[in-house]
Amino acid sequence: MRETATPSSFEKIGTDIFETIARYFPVTAASDEFYYFPQVQPEKRQWHTWDLFSVADVEAAAAELLVGKAGLEKLVRNKEELPQIDPATRIDISLLRRVTRTLIEQLTEVRAWESQPTWHLTIACIGMAEAIESEDPAAGHHRAEGLAAFLDQAGRALKNVPALFRELGLEMVADTRKFFLLLKPGLPELKYALSALDRFEETLRYISPRSNFLLPRELITLIVRSHLNCCTDFEELENVLDKEVREMHRTIATITGQKVSGGTLEAAIDAIPHPRIGSGGLLELYREEVERLGRHCLEKRLVSSELYRSCPVRVRPVPSFLSATRTASSYSIPPGHPPAGGVFYVINTDRREESGKGYQREYKILSAHETYPGHHLLDIHRWSLKRSFRRAVEQPVFYEGWACFSEEIMRMTGYFKAPHEQLLLARRRLWRAIRGKIDLGLQTGRMNLAVAARHLTDTGMPEKDAMAVARRYPLNPGYQLCYTAGIRRFLDLFDRWGRNNLQRFVMTVLTQGEIGFDNLEKVLEEDMGRHE
Repeated sequence: MRETATPSSFEKIGTDIFETIARYFPVTAASDEFYYFPQVQPEKRQWHTWDLFSVADVEAAAAELLVGKAGLEKLVRNKEELPQIDPATRIDISLLRRVTRTLIEQLTEVRAWESQPTWHLTIACIGMAEAIESEDPAAGHHRAEGLAAFLDQAGRALKNVPALFRELGLEMVADTRKFFLLLKPGLPELKYALSALDRFEETLRYISPRSNFLLPRELITLIVRSHLNCCTDFEELENVLDKEVREMHRTIATITGQKVSGGTLEAAIDAIPHPRIGSGGLLELYREEVERLGRHCLEKRLVSSELYRSCPVRVRPVPSFLSATRTASSYSIPPGHPPAGGVFYVINTDRREESGKGYQREYKILSAHETYPGHHLLDIHRWSLKRSFRRAVEQPVFYEGWACFSEEIMRMTGYFKAPHEQLLLARRRLWRAIRGKIDLGLQTGRMNLAVAARHLTDTGMPEKDAMAVARRYPLNPGYQLCYTAGIRRFLDLFDRWGRNNLQRFVMTVLTQGEIGFDNLEKVLEEDMGRHE
């Protein structure tokens, strides 16, 4: 008997897919660190369980996901019934098909869990951090009890590890050990995890690494085109990046009145005064800025008063137990419907010298990117959606593209209007395009790490930081492309559908979830076109 493509049959398939993911990968799926995984949780948290990344378990999970994927494809092939489904449910089906296909290919073809020691260490740190922040006082103890088995499983899973990834793994072992030792007085069960971490480190030291980290061309193409959803080939991406560089050079030249070079640009940036730091330090500086940004978005009707009140941004220093996984200021929101707000983690707030760093000049723009109207505004709308499957999905090119576009929103609405703010905005866009070119160069083998680091120093990054950053790009192949590819897609859509009504454009985007640019364009064409 042929299955009828009704919303209820789709919801059953989608629920089964999400339950499979939560059952096999409870830590990874609950976190926002692993963007290929939808953020899903079991109805009742089982704190003693850890993710199953053995070969047999990954194969079993992929087999179950393939069943769900086949069910979704059957719905799409049913030409007689599909037209009866409303457009919003069709978008849900296409979104879940893409997410499921991507996760299967990541698990079975990319296989980062076999080649990246940092993959497992990140899960270990996040899993423990999640548990100790839980309201359940026993959660940390249960997680700690199972951690040794998880780390032993991780050591057995590793193979085909590139030399660079082994080095990064050994460096992260040291940070992870500090984290465990910090927690150990309150969680004595961690003594077994510390012994397992020693065994994991020994496995890394004696493993025979492969010389380079390059993925096969067809695989990196798949990641960039489909998994990151850039939807284009490398040649077109090169053109997009080069166009962005040229446009930002022209913008910077117009602002500064002189031709752009590394020296002239950095001289212009150095002339911008550092922010004045009050007695409350960097944390107070960022908290006050987030408050101003939120009030501006409220005044411009970019967020409702109800959502603004119910979903605050908490500005906190990066805690020591997250230092192994958070190397820059960042935003995070716990999964849950309805949302209760998120956290803007500010890096190194306890270091006196941090207030004098050059990038603190960008604190206003960074805050807009991470909070209002950037990641925070997008995420609290996503987790408020009535359509449950859209809440859990985050797509990198959409996510980072929106946050970059949000900086432009603040320029359009008059928040960033001073010449030095315009200069910083343009320099950030230029820097992201260069990072995208570096990422593409590293992944295609046209650039080595030394050259990549040199390109980063040309943007004003200190040499030591540049090499550290370049070494980490290969862990997330293609991700640095998302910023420029994403903002240019949003700018294109805005030029066509939003220029006459920014507020309506913003609310249309935010109330859809991260449905991808192809689906979003159809929604905008219908919604904005109807109100022209």
